[in-house]
Amino acid sequence: MNCIYLKQKLNRTLECKKQKKIVNIKECNNCKYKEYKCTEFQKNSANSTLKNSTLHNKSAKLTNCHTSKKIRQKTPKLAKLERNRFSVFTDDLEHCIICRAKKEHLHEIFFGSNRQKSMLYGFVIPVCAEHHAEMHINKDWQEYWHIKGQEYWEEFIDSREEFIKVFGKNYLK
Repeated sequence: MNCIYLKQKLNRTLECKKQKKIVNIKECNNCKYKEYKCTEFQKNSANSTLKNSTLHNKSAKLTNCHTSKKIRQKTPKLAKLERNRFSVFTDDLEHCIICRAKKEHLHEIFFGSNRQKSMLYGFVIPVCAEHHAEMHINKDWQEYWHIKGQEYWEEFIDSREEFIKVFGKNYLK
């Protein structure tokens, strides 16, 4: 897909209509004004009955095919936080903490709105793809790691009241 503002001129140069200047592809990829629009093919595939098609799933996740959508960029602060993730539970971030296979994901034990706080305090565990999927489905595993996180917090960081203030819930009964 191409940005809706990127146009090719007759002399085969690329022009950004939003910035009103000649650009190259690299500049377009890093542009803060980047917006995408679905092609006719994507609209048809999204409306088709092939619900299990990978193309349909991709286009449904990437964009609403009836409107333009601005791509959300990661902030430098979030990118730095993700690059510098560490774990208070293990020193080995290269192997799955459950099966010792090569890790494919770093899972924040407090995910969702608390994901950045998990990264900040080291509540991250390395997991393989299979166990990462299971981690999001299995409520017992989630509860186990939430409890371990709160126990670590209370032992090494701060009080239970402060944990509840930061993460919004008490996991220890």
